[in-house]
Amino acid sequence: MEIECSKCQRKFHTTREGMTVCPDCLKLEFSTKAMALNAEEREELVAEYKASLKRQSARAEQLGSMYASGKAFSVAGKLRATLGLVIFLICCFLFLVSDKNTGVTFLAELDMESQRLFSMVLCVVAAVLVASASFRYRKLALLAAAVVLAVGWYLPNMLQAALREKAKLEAEAAIKEQQIQQENQPAESEKNGPLLTDADLQVFYALRTPSQRISHYAVFIDNQDSRARSLVREALNRLLEAEYTRAYTRANGALYVATNVPKARRNISDVLTRFGTVTYAEPQKGVYEVRFDADKANLVSQYSSEVLTSPMNNAYVTANLSELRCLDPMRVRMSARSLANSNVRVLRTEIRDTLVEVLREPWSTDPDTYAALIDALVTYSNPRDAQAIKLCYDYFEARRVLSRNVSPEVTHYLIREAPEAMVNPVIDFWCENPIAWGEMLAQLGERVQTPLVQRLSGTKNLRLITSILKYLEDKGTAEARPAVEAYLDYPDSIIRHSARATLDAINSRYN
Repeated sequence: MEIECSKCQRKFHTTREGMTVCPDCLKLEFSTKAMALNAEEREELVAEYKASLKRQSARAEQLGSMYASGKAFSVAGKLRATLGLVIFLICCFLFLVSDKNTGVTFLAELDMESQRLFSMVLCVVAAVLVASASFRYRKLALLAAAVVLAVGWYLPNMLQAALREKAKLEAEAAIKEQQIQQENQPAESEKNGPLLTDADLQVFYALRTPSQRISHYAVFIDNQDSRARSLVREALNRLLEAEYTRAYTRANGALYVATNVPKARRNISDVLTRFGTVTYAEPQKGVYEVRFDADKANLVSQYSSEVLTSPMNNAYVTANLSELRCLDPMRVRMSARSLANSNVRVLRTEIRDTLVEVLREPWSTDPDTYAALIDALVTYSNPRDAQAIKLCYDYFEARRVLSRNVSPEVTHYLIREAPEAMVNPVIDFWCENPIAWGEMLAQLGERVQTPLVQRLSGTKNLRLITSILKYLEDKGTAEARPAVEAYLDYPDSIIRHSARATLDAINSRYN
């Protein structure tokens, strides 16, 4: 049919009734010219296309090299990933089965730093293997390696939390069991006289030898589970400073025989009150019986880990002071480190007094806990604190005799509080390692010159002579001139040169 166009009023033929615009007008309506891009937009578009082409080219080149070298069909990457995951899972498994009484005991007995070192060594190896396992999925491999490292870092924290929770549950179970036993056998715990016979004590009597230098003790403690028995044995061995302590099952408890305790036999009832109530004591023979009290021994922490590790908690200090008095060295060590790191402003006197009290106990057999307690004492000690200075100096001397390192904080504290006592020890360390101990020596000031001059005159060690001359060159006074002049004619030319330079430096300062 014929229709008139609504735009140009020309007639046109169409087969559709609803069409009112001719094909020519319709064509003109949709033939609008696109807007031209300006220079900036054109550059952005070109740069985007170039970047896309560059990525495609790099990917094509990478795929081409992989296909050409055969890496695309190699199983080496899968093997590396598998090996890395196996190492990681073995590490996790070792921490999972770690326990002080069963399973892998060597991890549970280490401190947290040693556990983290063990974990990170394995996890770093595993992460490297996983990260290098795939070139096509590089980001995924790197993410998996990062997860392995993160889990490896926190594995010791998970282990410590699990051990604390397990210890808490075991101690609660032990208390309930002890209460049940006491209810069922009230007459046994309250009867007068010793519970053990001479036959029970034969293992102890066989050790008895008359001596004023060493002694032996037999201590029977009732009602303990396996974990409590282990803690009690270690605590007795440490508190009595015994060479070793063995436990023998007797009646409803254990007989602990402490062997080769230094000094003559004495009454140790005051020590045994840490474990409960002394029900029988015969100091002349060294035989004691104790009714075990888990609350007095503080085997179960009354506070959660959140309270013990959060300085913002109102009970933080009280909780950690309670932990310092427990028998478990690990709990004591963790509490001392937590207090030292937090350096709280409240109850500092109470913290200091508790640390002094705890440090009066023997800690030489547990150097990690000993070091943690000393570090905490340095943090909370008062200026010119005679007790703290003595305890820190005893620790310093014990470590020096054993040729072990001492933390810089303790050394700085002693140099500041007791400089005269630290002169010779610091000089001894400085003579062995002038670079590491140079700062400590400088803090002592002119006190060290006289001992250094005496060592200079009495040594033939060329390295030590050179080190002392160098120190005197920087800080020597006029009193050191005669000792330095004695080396102006020394056979070694280097020593003669050092002596001349030292003398010139001293003269320039005091002339």
